[in-house]
Amino acid sequence: MALVDGFSHLVVQVTDLDRSEKFYQEIFGLDLVGRNLANEEGPNSLLKMNTGQMVLLVQVPKVEPFRPNSNSIHHAWLLTVEQYRRAQERLKARGYDIEDSREEFRALGERSMDVFDPDGHRYQVQAHGPEATQIIRPSAGKVDCGKMDDYEVGSVTPFSKGMFFLLRLPEGFLALSRWCTHRNGQVNWEKEHWRFYCPFHSATYSRRGEFTGHQANVGPLRLHPVTISEDGSVVVDTSVVLVRKGHSSDQVVPPVCGAEFCAADVQAV
Repeated sequence: MALVDGFSHLVVQVTDLDRSEKFYQEIFGLDLVGRNLANEEGPNSLLKMNTGQMVLLVQVPKVEPFRPNSNSIHHAWLLTVEQYRRAQERLKARGYDIEDSREEFRALGERSMDVFDPDGHRYQVQAHGPEATQIIRPSAGKVDCGKMDDYEVGSVTPFSKGMFFLLRLPEGFLALSRWCTHRNGQVNWEKEHWRFYCPFHSATYSRRGEFTGHQANVGPLRLHPVTISEDGSVVVDTSVVLVRKGHSSDQVVPPVCGAEFCAADVQAV
């Protein structure tokens, strides 16, 4: 079965074609192609995006922009950061609310605002800045996590200082960065599902940080090197971020005094 790699046009029902045609031109910057070019029962207007796709406005007696048990049906425009900034300026000058009411739920570098057309259709205008995918290096330096004997096999311990999880696996210790490798959200450990989960875009990772979600080209959670001191203390160096293609047993530091991270299949950044 062939995969869909794009779309030609989006059909939007409106109650006043003149009003909506003006809105989509002036607010969203779409170019008018013409009237009544499509074989629709009602009057219609075809507008074009700068990416080549079309928006077809079709006039109907009544519009239902809301689904049962939801606050709206919404579509999204994805812009560059500079385009997003200019859109904010234009919308603000026209009296639109450009604040993000869900800012605390966004991943780092993610920008979003909602714009409603005259019939209540919600458009989520978005942009992803470079912060969304950059590798974040914590400022905590080396973190002493206490004695290795204090950690039970199977435990997953979060450390807010340094933003990492310390895992005590049967074979030893692993320190996983908390920053999601899809977008820079902060993953949570869901014990009941035996996985790490990012609430921003639903990325999931196995107990060892391997990506198990549906997005494409997402790597495993990054690591920080672990050292076991001679007195049995577990030390995680958050100043070093280790990028890996997958999980391997040599990435785990054995629970032995003097042991240190020495895997060859990772890249320190």
